[in-house]
Amino acid sequence: MSSKRTVYLLLVLVAFIWGGTFNAAGFALTGLHPLAAAFVRFAIATAVFLIIGHREIFSTPVRRGDRLKFFLLGFTGIFAYNVFFMYAMQYTSAVNGSLITAVNPIVTAILAMLLLQERFTLRLGGGALLSFLGVILVTSAGSWQTIRSLDFNFGDILVLGSVFSFSLYTIVGKTVSSTYSPMITTFYSFLTGTLLLAPFALFSKPGPGAIISAGLPAIAAILYLALIGSVLAYFWWNQGVAALGAGRAAIFINFIPVATIIISLFFREPVGLTQAAGCLLIIVAVMLTAADSPDREAAG
Repeated sequence: MSSKRTVYLLLVLVAFIWGGTFNAAGFALTGLHPLAAAFVRFAIATAVFLIIGHREIFSTPVRRGDRLKFFLLGFTGIFAYNVFFMYAMQYTSAVNGSLITAVNPIVTAILAMLLLQERFTLRLGGGALLSFLGVILVTSAGSWQTIRSLDFNFGDILVLGSVFSFSLYTIVGKTVSSTYSPMITTFYSFLTGTLLLAPFALFSKPGPGAIISAGLPAIAAILYLALIGSVLAYFWWNQGVAALGAGRAAIFINFIPVATIIISLFFREPVGLTQAAGCLLIIVAVMLTAADSPDREAAG
């Protein structure tokens, strides 16, 4: 398997992992405040990265000029994203959240063009649009009534905040990927995000200590979120951004509803023909975008 195909496979796996985090978060939040759950998740993930990569971490000095970038990584991708998303889901529906999140590749591609001078190619734009249409088909099951009845509210503004936060995380991650490894990039973003979440988590109720009495399902969910949804997924995501660029990597986020549909099949839940068509659209969109060479995206 070529290196490029390996990156594609890892990004698809990231989408499947993050697709599972929605269900895991539901279990985790039965005994913890949302920000306390986020803090425990990334505190565990940070500790794991420190154990696994301590030699590389301690032997790799961070340049003074790059410290702000690492702060921004933690602020946007860990702290701000979790604050926006956790509170958004208290006001809006999963369908609204999915549809708004589907604009992430478009937002990231535009920001990459403006801030990183990545080229906004026809393939990239077409892929982002096709994947967005695919997400609409998957989440609405082809029901025009479902789309018409969508009621956008304050929660949707918060979801949009989470979209911009993760897009900025991806952009900043690309700027440091040429100097630092995915291990260093991910560790310092987790460390910063965890420290920013700490004061809010410690004063929330129920706080982080409630995990001890939260029960086995909640503990298992937190461990999934920390070890699989954070350690593996963020590490692979940063690898993908470094290899493909911010705009092209972002298109893989729209694989998340595809992952949800496939997981539903394993639980023998019905999947409509329209939803299957939406999944196919997303797959075609990713293949279309992936066919673009990263070298052609860099501004000459």
